[in-house]
Amino acid sequence: MRVVCVLLGVVVGAWAVVLPKLTEPPCDSLEAEAAAAVFQDYINAQRTSGFKYALNQIDKIKIKTLADMEIYKMELDLLETKCHVLDPTPVAACPVRTKAEVAVDADCDVAFIKSGGVLKVTAHRCKTEPESAEDMCLGCPQLLALNDTNALQMATVSLAAFNNRTANVSISKYAVLEVGRLSTQVIAGGPHIFAEYAIVETNCTTTDDDNCVPLNKTVATYGFCRAGSASAGVAVDCRIFPPQLAVDPNTNVTMPATSRPVPPTNNTVPVSGIMPLLMADMMLSAESAELLEPVKVASIIPIVKRQAPAAETVAPSGQPVPVPFVPICPGKKKHF
Repeated sequence: MRVVCVLLGVVVGAWAVVLPKLTEPPCDSLEAEAAAAVFQDYINAQRTSGFKYALNQIDKIKIKTLADMEIYKMELDLLETKCHVLDPTPVAACPVRTKAEVAVDADCDVAFIKSGGVLKVTAHRCKTEPESAEDMCLGCPQLLALNDTNALQMATVSLAAFNNRTANVSISKYAVLEVGRLSTQVIAGGPHIFAEYAIVETNCTTTDDDNCVPLNKTVATYGFCRAGSASAGVAVDCRIFPPQLAVDPNTNVTMPATSRPVPPTNNTVPVSGIMPLLMADMMLSAESAELLEPVKVASIIPIVKRQAPAAETVAPSGQPVPVPFVPICPGKKKHF
């Protein structure tokens, strides 16, 4: 009997050592914020079209600690910014679209693995959708389909105006790369149409004909335009991004993607007067992947909730009175 007890004790002790531990830290903790920042950078680097996203709120976090790694599972809420994915502006400096502009929200389930102090995204699934119509104000922009004929025609006219911004000067001509959002709004009694679209450098200059082909992405420069039209005319504001850096595979030397002269980065071209450009967007593409499945023994893993201690006040009698516990999740909203 003594031998059986000893062996049982050894087995139980060994099992206790290998059991992982599941913790739920506060959503506003440093470790949660650090992981959310990793995913924000990851998702924006993965996107090849549309707009960048910024973290709005951490809804949930669970960390499973194993012998040689930690597994994070998080629920994150992100908001679309006004910076296109080709725009090199850091996300922290990109304005988030407001509800009045029909903000686009992304709810993401994310799995990470942390090993050797390095946190890596292993799987994610995001659902994106615009704010509901009931949250929109009277007279706010209304989204248009991205194939709306009138809006696309306005975008074409506005880009032609940008390409013709200089007279008798041979500089690069640009073509529409991607239409990001189209909208309409009633301003001063009349309907206005607005467009946001990315542009790419072509093999033509402004003194060439219209038979132009976009340059290869390794040498082309890119830009982003915001345009608006009404009965008074069209206005367009385009920003050309600095050339991206590329690595020469033959020399392994980092060099500019193009050596051709780049026009000024900000160009506003009024065709027949300038109007306020209030934009709205429909960004309905979804990133998706399978989430990392929990370990099968999760049902016997002890959950440790790292709750912040409740604050206390002092009653007239001098005795401390506990304040009701404040939930540690979800975290605070950074925007709305």
